[in-house]
Amino acid sequence: MNRPFSSRLRAALLGLVAACAFAAPRADAASAVLAKDGTLYEVFATTYGQVISGASAADASTPVVALRTTVPDRTPSVEVVGGSFSPILKFGESLEFDDSTQTVFVVYSSLQVQGFFADTHLAIWRDGGWANVRFISNPGLYFSVNPRILVTRQSYKTFDPAGDVVTKTRSILSIVWWEESALSQARYAALLIEDGALRLEDIAASNLNELTGSAGPTDNRNLPTSSYMYPAVQRDPRTEGGVIVSFANLAKRVQQVLHISFPDDYTQPAAGATASAGRTANSRSTPIGRGFAEFPLPSLDLPFTLQVGTIVSPGGVPTYWWVRDGALNYQSGDAGSLARPPLAIAIRSDFPVDRALAVVGSMAEKQ
Repeated sequence: MNRPFSSRLRAALLGLVAACAFAAPRADAASAVLAKDGTLYEVFATTYGQVISGASAADASTPVVALRTTVPDRTPSVEVVGGSFSPILKFGESLEFDDSTQTVFVVYSSLQVQGFFADTHLAIWRDGGWANVRFISNPGLYFSVNPRILVTRQSYKTFDPAGDVVTKTRSILSIVWWEESALSQARYAALLIEDGALRLEDIAASNLNELTGSAGPTDNRNLPTSSYMYPAVQRDPRTEGGVIVSFANLAKRVQQVLHISFPDDYTQPAAGATASAGRTANSRSTPIGRGFAEFPLPSLDLPFTLQVGTIVSPGGVPTYWWVRDGALNYQSGDAGSLARPPLAIAIRSDFPVDRALAVVGSMAEKQ
């Protein structure tokens, strides 16, 4: 890649490999979700030998993603996430759970250092088995990282087998991640769960720049990777089933906050649909972007292995946060706050990270 990013990417990859190779086995989970029945699901990157006792010497050091399940009043169980057993490094794992279908979703990045590629993978656990989805990247060399997922619920109208109009409720799994390829941009994909069926055939990735009408060249020159490589997704309180996505739009060199939803009436043809297209123009898997806001890009210059989270207020203002040097660091995304250094809350034994994050979240929601 004849681009300034290539040299920084190689250094980041080597640093990431070194950090994972020499780090002690993690006791905590990188992501967790609680089901309505009290079951706690946790996902974390580890090695096969840390999950499977008695693993052979050849398999013990193989990188995997693990799922820990804790049912109330039972001993926790740990298993290897289906499809993650391979010599390729895994990182950036995230987890969601759909109560309506009792489905666990795990998303993570896998890295081929020699090939200079990183992929985004989705693993789905349901009815005692695993299914896997690999998202097709844009053409050329690509580096897909920092995936995040979220499940929402939406009511919609459709026809029953007799041709009558019925109202149903479905789950929508939204996935965002960052991809370095010919273009540097955030991407979005959605998995629909209707009538208990996973509509895997409908999954298609969209470039988030294009949902805002900003298709074209992107520019990451002179930007630290931590200032743009961390898209975020959260529920949109103003819609049913919709999400809010915060991402760096390098086509315009701004931080963008975008509302994404899907059609909810499949009994009527989409506006402008031709007679031959009919109701198929109401694509179930085509996201609708609307009502976006723009902010300056944050000038965060952090190590590649440090995750940056984002909280978006009801007013659309992003607040960035990360954990470093024993503190929860944060910075509001408005122009005035970005002109000042980030702030920090010290982590103590009586004031852990989750409590500090709750305080920052409460502050951010008022913006």
